Order: sequence, then C-alpha cells, then structure tokens
Amino acid sequence: MKLRDKQLLKNYLEHRDMTQARLARYAEVSRQFISQLLSEDDWGKNTCTPAVAHRIEEALDLIPGTLFEQKESPARRQNESGKRQGSATAA
Repeated sequence: MKLRDKQLLKNYLEHRDMTQARLARYAEVSRQFISQLLSEDDWGKNTCTPAVAHRIEEALDLIPGTLFEQKESPARRQNESGKRQGSATAA
C-alpha cells in the first residue's frame, strides 16, 4: 500500500495527540518504520503491507483508504495493459 500524503499522516498524528512510538506499537512495526514513513527526504519509505496500512488507519480512527492506496507493481500494470490491448484487437 502506498502512503498518499506524508503531511496528512503527520497532521492526523498531531490531531490524535499520538507519538510515533505509540503508533508503531499499535501498528506492530518499529518506531523507525513510522519515522521513515514521515520522512520528507529521498530515503523515506512510502509503502507498507495492507495489514500495516489497516492498523495505522485504525489507530488513527480513520476510514480505510484515507491514508493509503493500493500500489500496483509495474509488472501487474504491464500485464493489465496487455490484456486490454489484446481484448481491444480481438473485438
């Protein structure tokens, strides 16, 4: 799952008065992982598993999909693109 907006996550943490460590415990990840999600530099992470995304949104009392979106792999996009082209030429 891909984080939609790092600043939005920061804002929700502040709004809920939740520390990175507390969110990490709830999401069952390290505090460093949460720090990387929030990092604005090029080294920061912006993806996680669907289970972690769910636990983060749950901890912040958010509707699923508020902070994270499904991330498709490049191979999957290419396969889907090929299927669409193949079906269009067959018709």
